Amino acid sequence: MSDMIFALITGVLSVVLYIYVSFAARGKGPILSNTYLFSTKEERKKMDLKAEYRLATVVYSLVATAFALLTVFIICEKDLVLFLAVAVLAAALVYAVRESAQTVKTENTERISQTQNPRKRK
Repeated sequence: MSDMIFALITGVLSVVLYIYVSFAARGKGPILSNTYLFSTKEERKKMDLKAEYRLATVVYSLVATAFALLTVFIICEKDLVLFLAVAVLAAALVYAVRESAQTVKTENTERISQTQNPRKRK
């Protein structure tokens, strides 16, 4: 019985995440990424919102898929499904880290190009 409760919880999480993904894919709703949430209002105005929505769409769709696979694993108890869920979560982690590193690199390049005068020593 407790397995079915966990299956229900993971299934509901999967559906909720897929609903969020459907909004994020259309560029609507909140952007649930650390890059956006922890930036200042000035930085948010300069951000590429399409890129942030794309990041949220890809990461949350992978996480939703992992939860859906976890639901199937809890119900069917097939080890292959659990392996697939872990592989999808690993893919989401790799994608998020790669995109974050690329964003930081791009921001640093833009900051360097914006500073035209060399730094003055005091």
